[in-house]
Amino acid sequence: MTVSDEGTPQGGVISPLLANIYLHYALDLWFEKVYRKTCTGYARIIRYADDFVVCFQYKSDAERFPEELGKRLGKFSLEVEPTKTKMFEFGRFVVQHAKNKGKKAETFDFLGLTHYCGTRKDGKGFRMKRVTSRKKFTTKLKTFKEWLKKSRSMKTKDLWAIVKAKLRGHYSYYGVTDNMCGIKRFEKEVIMLLFKWMNRRGKRNCLNWEKFNEMLKRFPLPKPRIRVSMF
Repeated sequence: MTVSDEGTPQGGVISPLLANIYLHYALDLWFEKVYRKTCTGYARIIRYADDFVVCFQYKSDAERFPEELGKRLGKFSLEVEPTKTKMFEFGRFVVQHAKNKGKKAETFDFLGLTHYCGTRKDGKGFRMKRVTSRKKFTTKLKTFKEWLKKSRSMKTKDLWAIVKAKLRGHYSYYGVTDNMCGIKRFEKEVIMLLFKWMNRRGKRNCLNWEKFNEMLKRFPLPKPRIRVSMF
């Protein structure tokens, strides 16, 4: 094991905080006070810790941004991860443009959500929509399953209380406008895992779906609902 007096530990609780402070000066202020003033049209940056998305009205402003960003970050011995960076068209006319080319409109993942081009409820006008990203959905279910395996000796009452808390936490974060399908799907998968786990605790196949549904009626789990309105 080696100890370094430089940088911050991977996954350490202090890392996001320091990244936020550092990038505020290295990136945010530079973008607002320098780069954005050179843009022909609208430009905006959205950043959380070291993850960020930059939006441009015009393609020309977007195309010269990577080089300028590289120069700026290079002054602080920082660089952008190429495999996690891409530039693409996104907005009101993208879906139709993609269809004309026989392709699908591109999407992007940010903070655990996949952002995609959609329309309003009336089917008219553009609206950016969100759904739980596949990667994050899979990770969350895997984590829940591993937790269930480690909790076999826990009393059902105590385990049920924790499951409810986990679901409430999931809905609070991922329960954003247009993601009802995403959180409903998570609820369904969690219930399936619980059913399998309950059967493994007792005799094999001791619990059928009818009995399990009765249990859910007596001890209901939190229902999926949108907690954050984006509009």
